Amino acid sequence: MDRNILSIVPMQVQDIPGVLALEKGSLSAWNRKHLEDELKQPASFQFVAREAESDKILAVLIGRIAADEGEMLKLAVDRSVRQQGIGIQLLDFGLSFCREQGVERCYLELRVSDSQARQLYEKCSFSAVGSRKNYYNSPAEDAILMQRQL
Repeated sequence: MDRNILSIVPMQVQDIPGVLALEKGSLSAWNRKHLEDELKQPASFQFVAREAESDKILAVLIGRIAADEGEMLKLAVDRSVRQQGIGIQLLDFGLSFCREQGVERCYLELRVSDSQARQLYEKCSFSAVGSRKNYYNSPAEDAILMQRQL
């Protein structure tokens, strides 16, 4: 995907149906209430990547900042545009936002089985620093904890 046809903007309540659609079928999909609640969190940030021409939501990034630490809670990319650099572009945008807010390091968790996500995060200079036993359910699975210095 040509990077200049994307726009990255703060997520709004009216974006929730589009976010739910792109997450459909995901093992770790959030529901409407979870997304609505996250929009109200003062320490949270949410961005969507849109296709400029159609305005379709192609990806979402949700995170939180506490003091000098950030945590990426959700990165989801529409299945039809994966492996085209959109996830990296949105994650880089979020990391730059965090850096501007004084964040010194960011964390995230991912399913042990999600090798595609792990490759993306490693490309973005995250490294594994630990694990969380039985962190996920449906199905039960451990998480890899990753960190990146900013």
